[in-house]
Amino acid sequence: MHNSIAFHTKSIQSKIKSILLIAFEDQKIIDEVKSAYPLTEIETITKNDITGKSFREILKLINKKHYDLLVISNRYSQLNRSDSSLKLLALFSHSSAQLLIFDENRLRRYFKLSLFFDLTPKLVAGLLFGFYTLVKAYLYFTVKEKIWKNKILENKSVCNKIAYLRTDLSGKVISGGAITHITGFIEGAKSLGYEVIFLSDAKILADFETNIIRPNPLLDLFDELQLLDYHFTFIRKSKRIFETYKPCLIYQRHSVFNASGIALSMLFNIPIILEVNYSEVWVKKNWSRLVFEKLASKIERIAFENANIISVVSEVVKDQIVPLGANELKIVINPNGVDVNKFSPTIDGSQIKNKYNLENKFTVGFIGTFTRWHGVEIFFEAAVEILKQNRDIKYLLIGDGNLKAVLEWRCGELNLKDKIVFTGIIPHSEAPNYLAACDILVSPHLGFESNQRFFGSPTKLFEYMAMGKPIIASDLEQIGKIIQHKVNGIKVKPGDAAELTLAILDLIENEKLRRSIGANARQDAENNFTWKMNAERVLAKVISS
Repeated sequence: MHNSIAFHTKSIQSKIKSILLIAFEDQKIIDEVKSAYPLTEIETITKNDITGKSFREILKLINKKHYDLLVISNRYSQLNRSDSSLKLLALFSHSSAQLLIFDENRLRRYFKLSLFFDLTPKLVAGLLFGFYTLVKAYLYFTVKEKIWKNKILENKSVCNKIAYLRTDLSGKVISGGAITHITGFIEGAKSLGYEVIFLSDAKILADFETNIIRPNPLLDLFDELQLLDYHFTFIRKSKRIFETYKPCLIYQRHSVFNASGIALSMLFNIPIILEVNYSEVWVKKNWSRLVFEKLASKIERIAFENANIISVVSEVVKDQIVPLGANELKIVINPNGVDVNKFSPTIDGSQIKNKYNLENKFTVGFIGTFTRWHGVEIFFEAAVEILKQNRDIKYLLIGDGNLKAVLEWRCGELNLKDKIVFTGIIPHSEAPNYLAACDILVSPHLGFESNQRFFGSPTKLFEYMAMGKPIIASDLEQIGKIIQHKVNGIKVKPGDAAELTLAILDLIENEKLRRSIGANARQDAENNFTWKMNAERVLAKVISS
């Protein structure tokens, strides 16, 4: 990538009076633009500002005034944003020039006219093909709903070949619960003697071969239509793979607008396990946006009704999806797990301690996404309060998200940059080393702002347990059932910064309790929450059904 974000000479830079920066998840770009254009007014928009907004609302947000320059960065993205969608934002913005950074390796400059001629043919073609896809989907699922309903699987033979389908078009990610779960289940199944092939839109598993099935680029500008079309694309391209590999079991990670696993199950007469972490329709509707809600609900119901086994991460998910068409008798409650060999008390965290100047300092850690429901703000409040009483404590905040920039700014305002360390996003493979550098680990989850019960099964909780570290966690749904107070962890009221503060202070002062709950947590992880056990619970259900 270029050494500087600035394309302009110093004389031209001085003429740029205002910049609109759409940073999304890229927090570093904010400082880079400020450094390149120090005398310029900069309006910044992050992912948090546009989450859940329609395209019209986003356009209204970015067009509050005219800007001399627009900067869009898609670096470090954990979402599958297309080049076309970024170009469309630039085209409809009130700016004179456009500077678009698509990823770490490509930096391009565009002007309105070039964007117009670039996008117009694709927009027209996408609209036409999208309309065709929509009509086809309505007809297809109306017919298939009747044909598939109550169809009895005739082939009940069992072999050791599994086809794992990832159909959510999330693109390439390097960390987070989804990739942890995918890797964990595959490794768990392999340890039980199964062969697994992986089919996805991108390669996300470094040491595992991926059969890549890419979406139709014509529909880059229409995410819901692209997801719909991917159902058909996935079936068509998977057929050849299935005919060669001959799997006898399908495992699909449930995604919105997609029942390709059900279609392949019917076509090849083999059972399917559907992994459901929540109703994707509910999430899309409440946390993002959903235009074709009725169609999405129909497809989700078809998937739930026709799956042979449904693996859910928590009791709450089961309660959520039964009214949506899932047969309670087919459901296996299957909490997330951990690789107890990779996450272990024997891991040496000295390299991380040295990197962040944590040597000889008591360190309290958090790993996760910097969003509201992960409770990172509550953790930060507790850290600030404790530092008023004990300046020898350090805090390691591992990860990224839309709240990171705000918390880093507050950290600077409070002059605590040497006490609270932000590492940014790290590959999941490096997580054990970071956690090993901590003396206490915190999982401060909050409930959802809506009335929906907390349905999560946080992978970080099990990773904390496997590290043999003392844990402080929110007493919230499944978390509160797994953590036994003062046995394998400390439970605190969700969202109560004062209670979290006291819990951290108490553990700092009580080494005996830290050792006890850390050892018990490790034992619990080994006995109940390995990925091998996770895979075995659901695969045993297939054999017995």
